[in-house]
Amino acid sequence: MASIDPLTPAASPKAARPEMPRGMWAQGWSRFRRNRTGMLGLVLVSFVVLVAILSPLIAPYSADDQSAMLNFGSRAAPSLAHPFGTDRMGYDVFTRVVYGAPTALAVGLGTMLVASVLGLLIGGISGYVGGWADEVMMRITEFFLVLPVFVVILAVVRLFGVIVVGTPLEEIPYLNLSTIVVLLGLFGWPPIARIARAEFMRLKSMEFVEAARCIGATRSDILMRHILPNAMPSLVVIIALGIGSAILSEAMVSFLGFGDPEAISWGQLLYFNYENLKVSPWASIAPSAAIFITVLGFNLLADGLSDAFNPRVK
Repeated sequence: MASIDPLTPAASPKAARPEMPRGMWAQGWSRFRRNRTGMLGLVLVSFVVLVAILSPLIAPYSADDQSAMLNFGSRAAPSLAHPFGTDRMGYDVFTRVVYGAPTALAVGLGTMLVASVLGLLIGGISGYVGGWADEVMMRITEFFLVLPVFVVILAVVRLFGVIVVGTPLEEIPYLNLSTIVVLLGLFGWPPIARIARAEFMRLKSMEFVEAARCIGATRSDILMRHILPNAMPSLVVIIALGIGSAILSEAMVSFLGFGDPEAISWGQLLYFNYENLKVSPWASIAPSAAIFITVLGFNLLADGLSDAFNPRVK
């Protein structure tokens, strides 16, 4: 009978390649389901996502419909025809709030997409390579971390903003929505980079990474198949928190009057109606509540994910 060499399976890199433990996500989800804070955040976020997806079906009027101006007038109180009333321009507030949900999610997800790519690239290289590259990249990260993002946005509005002439004496600069997303993403990556650096530094010395090196795995294979999947639980938490922060930041930019007038956003609704707060408070309360619910949902979701994937949680 031929003898079986016990080292034979290790000769195949594919067979011996250590993978991310598949039970990590299952255990995290099990802990997350028992976290009431996280589940509440998941419910709120799911509600906002559902409204955004079904906005054309939920909204009783089109986004640019001002017919209420003829039938009910501007600043009309809430009624059966207009559950949240109308604003000073005759728009149905409920319709505008519903159509603001896709804009909010597009801003949050788009901003975090840009920030995640930059943060993972810079933080991952910094943590894995180390040495002078780590020092240089972390100093750049700290520089971006202390920059006041709104001061930069105001400067960009003044220098590169599109100018809309209202009257011969009035010029209103603004940024389109994609520019706001890119700017927020360019200044939102430092927290992701710091978390990615810490995780890559911790994981690169783990036993399964050393085993991958021993069987001849390439550097890109180690990074993409072994280190990055194990770092994702910590990164998902900071990304979920950043989505809510990006939505709030866009609302603040739009509330200051620098948002895209062609996009329907909750901050824009506040900008158009805050002067009539005493006369028609419903026009400002509705978008404010939408911002509060959305940002609260993502913050609670991030808090629940942090507890679920915290390695110190038994």
